[in-house]
Amino acid sequence: MKNINQKITLDFVLLRLVFFLMFAAFSFTACATEISTTDITLNGTAQGGVLSLSEILPIGAGFVSVVTTQGESAEVVLNRLADEVCRSSSFNWHRPLQPRPQYVKVTGNMLTLPLTGLRYCYSGTDKGFVNLKPVLSVSGSYDAGKHEVSLSWINPPEEYDAIDVGETLPQNATNYVFACDPNRMCCGLVRGKKGNAFSPPASIIIHTDSQEELDTFPFYMGLAPNWSFWSDSTNAVAVKCEQGIKPGVDMAVRGDPWDKPLYQIIKTSQTEVQGGVWRRFLGLKPGHTYKVEVRLNTLQMDACTNTWAFSFHAACDNPDGKGLTVAQLAGRVALPDGSKGPEAGQVALYGPGVTTHGKWVKRSTDQPGPGLEIENVTLPKDVNSITVWLRHSGANSTGVGMDWIKLTDLTAKLN
Repeated sequence: MKNINQKITLDFVLLRLVFFLMFAAFSFTACATEISTTDITLNGTAQGGVLSLSEILPIGAGFVSVVTTQGESAEVVLNRLADEVCRSSSFNWHRPLQPRPQYVKVTGNMLTLPLTGLRYCYSGTDKGFVNLKPVLSVSGSYDAGKHEVSLSWINPPEEYDAIDVGETLPQNATNYVFACDPNRMCCGLVRGKKGNAFSPPASIIIHTDSQEELDTFPFYMGLAPNWSFWSDSTNAVAVKCEQGIKPGVDMAVRGDPWDKPLYQIIKTSQTEVQGGVWRRFLGLKPGHTYKVEVRLNTLQMDACTNTWAFSFHAACDNPDGKGLTVAQLAGRVALPDGSKGPEAGQVALYGPGVTTHGKWVKRSTDQPGPGLEIENVTLPKDVNSITVWLRHSGANSTGVGMDWIKLTDLTAKLN
């Protein structure tokens, strides 16, 4: 892990250096001539929530967010967002732009920003502005013989006009293959497109024998990129997912899982209700054995006096290619391998008296820890995907968290 993280960090430092030089050139040009800019439009009227603007970069995307009020126009929100952009030091031009320069401007529903080589996108929880759902479960694997990466993902029920992977694919595309140097970091990033609007991005970082989530994209409706919500309750507010931001994270130093600024929060409000988030890893190799690693945090749940539980699970999918049902995620129906009960597929379990004490703790299918019930996951000969999920329960929960996940093909690593 250390060598991989050092490699990722080096690649990321070089990438940020490139953008710094580009911005330095752009700043120098600004002193003499009109600089290059790009426009991004915002359609709709605020319904109330959070609107985020992000760079499109698989690792280390700069982002800012503003709170919106129902009825606000796009122009009003964009002016507030432009001011926040200019105050921010997280963008890859490495410094705030204060006071707001003339090349950062709002014209109606259009925001003009400096063109530094990166594109921009919106996300957040305001359905008046952000209503195109992102793709899910972006997964990748490396073919050492062909020096190619194969990407797979799931499209939401709402139809796109096209899929953007750096080039335009048909609206129903769910796979893409591209060449990649095995000595470099390979990034797969996917967005949906409908009309002139793009969905928030979802991405995965691919190594020769593993894949992991290292993005810093703001969440869509409280859900981390690639992940989906589940609950066994008919009460829409019994389980809630939110975006968390870690305090004290240096936004200029990213590219390592320990420095990810955003994390998934899950809260429950009623007894006998379970819920959380899930994702699938697609396009895996039947018969191969996989290790799953994740970072969890019970946050402030030490102070909770109610009965509660927080667990992480992993299991092979069904032979018919379908993922798991809510009943299976809840532990009420047997998993495809026949295991039953709440402990089926369990990698980690926390509850009263057994917590992370507010710290981020890495858990793995190959290392002992509280609640580990399974070993590394070996796929049957007719299965090529794995589902992983978080399960939380308890009345008036203050929330539990996850910030990173990685899947390693141990069979490929051994070979």
